[in-house]
Amino acid sequence: MELLLAQLRDYLPPMFAGTELDNLTGKAICWRTIQNKKAAKEIPNSCFLRDGKRKLIVIRDPFLSWWEEHILAQHPN
Repeated sequence: MELLLAQLRDYLPPMFAGTELDNLTGKAICWRTIQNKKAAKEIPNSCFLRDGKRKLIVIRDPFLSWWEEHILAQHPN
C-alpha cells in the first residue's frame, strides 16, 4: 500500500479537477463514487476546493490520506 500511495503522490498533480479522477487513476477511483461519499459527508471537506459554483478541485495529499484510511478500514490485513 505504501508503494502504491507513493506512486500516486508522484503521478497525481497537487490539485486537479475532480472530473479527471477517473482518468488519472485508470478508473480505479471513480469520481461519481467520491461525489456520493462527499455528499454523505464521509470525506473531509479539506480534501476539496471549490473553483466557482460548480467545479470541484481535489487536493491530492489530504485526499490520498483519506483514501488510504478508507481502504485500510475495509481491508485491515
